[in-house]
Amino acid sequence: MKNLTRVMAFALMLLLVAVLVNSSARAAEDEEVKKAQAEILALAKKLSEGKDVAQEAQAIRKKYDDLNTIMHAYKPSPKGGIGTGLEPKAGDGIEIKLINLGKRALPAATLAKEKDALLKSAYVNLAIGEITMHYAPEKPRGGKGAKEWKQFTEDMNKGTKELIQALKDANPANVKKAALDVNNACQNCHSDFRD
Repeated sequence: MKNLTRVMAFALMLLLVAVLVNSSARAAEDEEVKKAQAEILALAKKLSEGKDVAQEAQAIRKKYDDLNTIMHAYKPSPKGGIGTGLEPKAGDGIEIKLINLGKRALPAATLAKEKDALLKSAYVNLAIGEITMHYAPEKPRGGKGAKEWKQFTEDMNKGTKELIQALKDANPANVKKAALDVNNACQNCHSDFRD
């Protein structure tokens, strides 16, 4: 009985250590995601000011080995993403907003109301695209490699620039078309490269 108690106590201690180690690793990961998002937002701001960010995007890529650290920005703010700021309780993820914008045109009044938040989200998307360009795979995957990666990223950036212009012009039909182009570029890349 004493041996069983010792074994149980030891197992409980190991479980506690595992939980603490996991919590510590998660905290470090969360901190890295927050740092990356601060850099993405700074890059987005520079892009909105018309500045060239190529060197900064490459420097950001060098800081984060895992692309998922960058892509976390697309999640809703309650899940640690940057968010659009439009619907925090219902889920304000940039990715889902881009998908929805590509499905149906916003009414002009809604577009006018959401314009600033949507522009910020589009510039965040463009910043992520600039960073993502530098994550091209070194080894081909399923016959696709760096050339295709860069093309998908260029397509996403082109669509995002069109989205920014459509938002500035307050043109719901063009917003829908540009968002759809962005989504298609993302889906094409995901189908070839996402695990």
